[in-house]
Amino acid sequence: MSTVESEKRHDEEHRSRVHSRIRRTKKFLRPLPRRANLHRWPVIKWFAKAARKTPHLWKFGEREVRMAIYVGSIIAFLPIFGAQFAVAFLVALALRANLLVIMSVQLITNPITFAPIYLLTKMFGAWLVDIWGLPSLHSGISKGAYEMIIGGLVVGVIFGFILDLIFRFFVFRRLNKSVNVKRMLKS
Repeated sequence: MSTVESEKRHDEEHRSRVHSRIRRTKKFLRPLPRRANLHRWPVIKWFAKAARKTPHLWKFGEREVRMAIYVGSIIAFLPIFGAQFAVAFLVALALRANLLVIMSVQLITNPITFAPIYLLTKMFGAWLVDIWGLPSLHSGISKGAYEMIIGGLVVGVIFGFILDLIFRFFVFRRLNKSVNVKRMLKS
């Protein structure tokens, strides 16, 4: 077998792997909001015209994606189940974050996982209120909401940090840049 044939076969295999990855990604992202299907989403459809005119919502730059990861993580763990997509959309517009990423992070708390997640964030928030000596509320419902908000903010930032590290690791690896974890942790 000649070198030309082996290079051609290698190129075809590489192209096949790339297209396979692209197909998997498209299949995963299909149900999420895009410019073409914004009109199908219940609340977002009211803002579809404005969303189509703002290119930063669809930009996959490092700043836009990292902003969407952190803000989306915080919103996902706050006790606003049912309004998360609307809040995430408005925050993405205001902060110029990537809409696709911020919406996909919201899928962490879905009808199956929201109860255990909110219970854990409430327990974590109660622990943080005790540890940090934050002012405590004495009423039942407002105290629970207060603890869920404190816990949701902290868990959201921690989860966002973990997603950000994963994102930067894979992006730098994809761009064939060296990954310096110490430098990533400093920034």
